Amino acid sequence: MQKEAAVEVLAEVERSGFVESRHLGSVAVADAEGRLLATAGDPGLVVYLRSSAKPFQALAVRALGVEAELGLGEVALAGACGSHNAEPDHVASVRKVLEAAGLDETALRCPPVLPTDRTARERADGPAAVYHNCSGKHAYMLAGSVVRGWAPERYTEPDHPLQAVVGDTLADYAGSPIEHVGVDGCGVPVHAVPLRGLATAYARLGARAASGEEGPAAVVEAVRHHPFMLSGTGQLDTLLLEATSGRVLAKVGAEATYGAVDLSSGTGLALKVLDGAPRARGAALLAALRALDWLTGPEWDAVIDAATVPIHGGGHPVGTVHPAKLTLTTPD
Repeated sequence: MQKEAAVEVLAEVERSGFVESRHLGSVAVADAEGRLLATAGDPGLVVYLRSSAKPFQALAVRALGVEAELGLGEVALAGACGSHNAEPDHVASVRKVLEAAGLDETALRCPPVLPTDRTARERADGPAAVYHNCSGKHAYMLAGSVVRGWAPERYTEPDHPLQAVVGDTLADYAGSPIEHVGVDGCGVPVHAVPLRGLATAYARLGARAASGEEGPAAVVEAVRHHPFMLSGTGQLDTLLLEATSGRVLAKVGAEATYGAVDLSSGTGLALKVLDGAPRARGAALLAALRALDWLTGPEWDAVIDAATVPIHGGGHPVGTVHPAKLTLTTPD
């Protein structure tokens, strides 16, 4: 069991002009060498990466040859990095990846769910694995397993060769050993590293892409060219890429974990809202981005609504969950 972490207020819950609750967490900002540039709370807090690991999972699978062997391109790669809404373009991409690998939807091991997107949900016949927000990643992992002949029916198991490649890739980018491995909500292994390791991983993604390293550059260009595949209509991760013209890449993870990189500087950011509340995650990210001055005024205006959750009273909006005024500390 981890010791009690130092924390700061990342998001506030305001009702009728009164702050009635606060969401606490930690933030780490690092460069590609793993040096801490700024912190709030405990940068050594060990966290499950959850879906903030997806760009690195996709990197690991792409290196197995799925593009060359199966002709999978940028849309599939961006979809593997994303947590999608199950809108038509998301679902179509998953099905194309499976078809290229000679598989169908029955090969997916993510749980059957209804689409997140309301319109898509109303049109769905019922829950299906292809609608799961992780189905792009799962299809890509299946494709990698097929290319290498690695028992695709076992691709989610922790001792599967593909998952070993994923774990090694995550440790390399984080510059830190994997401290724990569990089972993610979608069924694949989930890895735990210190928060500063997640920040380092995103910094290395940006720095290696900027240096022209083929794999990281491909991932960055894929999501820049196809930001919709990262999440979908009205979702913060997609809106950040669009509003900043591809400069700020952020990836949410379950239990209010976030990883992000300013691709203009190669600076990585990671945060964890300690109580894991989904309502606080977007507000917490924008609190950190504001403290770092990563967004211009127009960029902030373009994304703030997606990160601000309404609070209701009597059936009407009376407040919000919004970014706290966060001050980051620069290490000595």
